[in-house]
Amino acid sequence: METLEQLIREECEQSPSRMIPFARFMEQALYHPRYGYYTANRPKVGKKGDFYTSATVHPVFAETIADAIVCMMEVLKPVQPTIVEIGGGTGYLMTHLLTRIRNIQPALFAKLNVIVIEASPYHRALQQEAFGHMTNRIEWHASLAEAAKERTVEGVIFSNEWLDAFPVHIVEQGKDGLVEIGVRWDEQASAFAECVLPALTPQVSRFLAQEKLALSTGMRAEICLGMHDAVRDVSSLLARGAVITIDYGDSQELLHHPARKRGTLMCYHQHHAHEDPFRAVGEQDMTAHVNFSLLEKWGEEAGLSAAWYGRQDDFLIRSGILQKLVEHQDRDPFTSVAMKVNRAIQQLILPGGMGGIFKVLVQTKAAPEEITAHLHKKDARL
Repeated sequence: METLEQLIREECEQSPSRMIPFARFMEQALYHPRYGYYTANRPKVGKKGDFYTSATVHPVFAETIADAIVCMMEVLKPVQPTIVEIGGGTGYLMTHLLTRIRNIQPALFAKLNVIVIEASPYHRALQQEAFGHMTNRIEWHASLAEAAKERTVEGVIFSNEWLDAFPVHIVEQGKDGLVEIGVRWDEQASAFAECVLPALTPQVSRFLAQEKLALSTGMRAEICLGMHDAVRDVSSLLARGAVITIDYGDSQELLHHPARKRGTLMCYHQHHAHEDPFRAVGEQDMTAHVNFSLLEKWGEEAGLSAAWYGRQDDFLIRSGILQKLVEHQDRDPFTSVAMKVNRAIQQLILPGGMGGIFKVLVQTKAAPEEITAHLHKKDARL
């Protein structure tokens, strides 16, 4: 029976060097059309999956994002308001976001266009089930490029934990310069093993010619080249409006700090985090922190202006999440709706947890300056 491990092994053995770049291994492990982690028919998010996201903590996260989007729409005043979600997974976030907009701004909801960018047939089926009676309002596309071929939009494009799952090249600073990490098949161990490629791949060489990486000897860094095309495609789709990106990540300076000597690549399997990408190939998630410095730079080159960058807790507070705290006298944490809301808000904004780990970048294109001005007010409520 054909397996993903067998297919990747054959690809390694057919290569002249008998090895492939780590980025290619990660691409196959996550996105192989039949056996990849994200394309296979199995739960990824939630109790039965491998990890939780901010969206699955509680609907209050989606409701707060919805409030921010509504405020942006009020400033933009688009003729045909459109919301685009990229990589929506289970559809949980968009479902609660649309419900919130319908409840607080029925006039906006009535004329709202909704586009979901989703490459996975499995996730698209989950989204259709989650949207229920709202399904007929949704327009699906397999990619941003596909959507941009048909139209441009005015409104807000957003994503939550999308870019962190892009395949990454891994480079390491050796004594004689940077080397690129590859993957080979170890016959004796009957397993994949890490190796050093004979030379940098052409894509990485071109990147390094433009971006100087200051790494100490033995230090590693991930390079997400796919993010460049993703930013370009986002800008192609957006004629006027804002882009909200929420993800694991940091500035390049912090990502390349000596404290992160081994880089940021992490794997998640059945809610256990570890650093072995060769375990349970195709059955575990792999992520790397987003380089928000590059996201800003490549965005500017594509026509997207950086309006605001900061931690998730700061963004959610500026968007009014603290106003959703509920006063109560309840004592039973298992049955109290108010206590569940308050616990979720605390989890989402704790600096040592989700609030600090996740970052938010808001970019604008041909949009009024009021969006940027509001985001930078200390007491901003957008």
